Amino acid sequence: MFQSDIQPAGRHWSNWFRRPREPKEPNEVLASYRRLKRSKFKLLLGLVGLMLFCFIYGFFFSLLVPSAFAFLMSPLAVLLLLVIWALPEANWAPTQTLEWLFYASFIVLIVWPNYLAIALPGLPWITLIRLTAFPLVLILLSCISMSHDFRSALCTSLKGIAAVPVLLGIFVFVQFYSIALSHDVSASIQKFIVAQTTWTAMFFAAAYVFQKPGQIKRWSYLLWAMAVFVSLIAMWEYRLGRLPWVGHIPSFLKVDDDAVQAILEPHMRAYTDRYRAEATFSTPLGLAEYLALTLPFILHFSTSRFPRRTRIAALISLPVVLYGDFLTNAKLGMIGAVAGSGFYIFTVAFNNWQRNKGSLIAGSALWFLPVGVGLFGGLMLASHRFQVLIFGNDGSHAASTDTRVEQYRVGFQKFLQWPFGYGIGQGAATIHPGETGRITIDTYYLSVLLEYGIVGLIVYYGMFLIAIYEGVRRALFAPSNDENSSFLLPITASLVVFIIVKSVFSQQDNHPIVFMMLGALVALVSSYRRTAMTQAARSANMEIAYGAPARSS
Repeated sequence: MFQSDIQPAGRHWSNWFRRPREPKEPNEVLASYRRLKRSKFKLLLGLVGLMLFCFIYGFFFSLLVPSAFAFLMSPLAVLLLLVIWALPEANWAPTQTLEWLFYASFIVLIVWPNYLAIALPGLPWITLIRLTAFPLVLILLSCISMSHDFRSALCTSLKGIAAVPVLLGIFVFVQFYSIALSHDVSASIQKFIVAQTTWTAMFFAAAYVFQKPGQIKRWSYLLWAMAVFVSLIAMWEYRLGRLPWVGHIPSFLKVDDDAVQAILEPHMRAYTDRYRAEATFSTPLGLAEYLALTLPFILHFSTSRFPRRTRIAALISLPVVLYGDFLTNAKLGMIGAVAGSGFYIFTVAFNNWQRNKGSLIAGSALWFLPVGVGLFGGLMLASHRFQVLIFGNDGSHAASTDTRVEQYRVGFQKFLQWPFGYGIGQGAATIHPGETGRITIDTYYLSVLLEYGIVGLIVYYGMFLIAIYEGVRRALFAPSNDENSSFLLPITASLVVFIIVKSVFSQQDNHPIVFMMLGALVALVSSYRRTAMTQAARSANMEIAYGAPARSS
């Protein structure tokens, strides 16, 4: 026994201040952990080093904030990731919270203007999308870290189109290394964080959520309802000639920023006095893009697959959404609406004709589409009013067309000088060097090329093209009667609209929605494959049991 064990309790003065403690078991640690033996000298040395680091970190934090806020927050982010990585293995995961945050982020992204936020000095804007997206990322990482079942389910879902998550991972790496090439590292770090929280995290969360039956239908209902909601706001806004909440914004939500003031000002088409509605978005083009992305889903709800009430509601809401798109006075909205609707109708007509080639309705609808394209082109040539409705007139759109041509010319020169990219978020600054204020770039193709280089361009658009190919292949040649898998078609049509619209629009307001669609497509293809394999195994078992090929019902 040690000497201290045989001394009386009151013999030494230090024992007077000691409280008796219960002896602890030597292996009293949480499950999935083990005790590490360290000397007291090493613990003391580590504590002194931590205190010294905190002193230096606090000094530079007070000196450099807010200019280097993103850089100084990186140690805290690394510590948080280490804590999540060290979470013990458990038999459960907070998946219900993950789903709730996923839908909350989706709703506030559309119905709440992102520029109405709490702006504290020296801190980023506290917006609703940040209040939901950042917890979503933490919960997603926690589920991956602590639950084997969650990891298995997510991996199974991602195998639906294995090339898409692989290309997305490569694209994230390209985004990360492009920070080192940026002329404004702090701004690029902020853009990188936003991209991971609202693009990458949304993709993986959608890949998990949408593998459950009924989730894609619920999400599509919300997409449809919010499209009608923002269209009604656009009509109200067009009637007022301004945003309805201008002059009624509470003081704690007012942001003193030139970009926000530009958004709140009335938008007029150049060379005309026509007002352009923007609703809850930052530009009329963002609203037009969103409404064009929702049209294939509204058309899908109007088919015979759904109840009569749903079909009637879809047919009633269709002109409302089209009129809201028209009030934006954006040609990309009309082009996207025509492209998405045409793609969806052609695919449905082809599927019906393939099932019943003797059907006059299906055959007429299918073969009328080439004739319709010809008539559309003829109307464009014959009717100047129709041409203005779709593409705009020379006076109001010539300036934007000339600007886009000049941007392409300068952008390709910059690309040839340095084909590896100029850093995430630096596309517009590369074309307009030295300019201050709100500088933009019109086409997202050129923006991706300048920010991430040729590798980033191939990886980014290759990811979407592969997803579109898989969706088209299954929608055209392997249609399913399953309601969950039927949403492959409107998702694919919306991705086609996205690829077309990005040729003339580079803002990223709707990117989180598109990455949700991308994750949903991967999950639905995975579910479709599992269902097909189950049916094939069942048919094979019946053939073995009865000695004859099983008839399909």
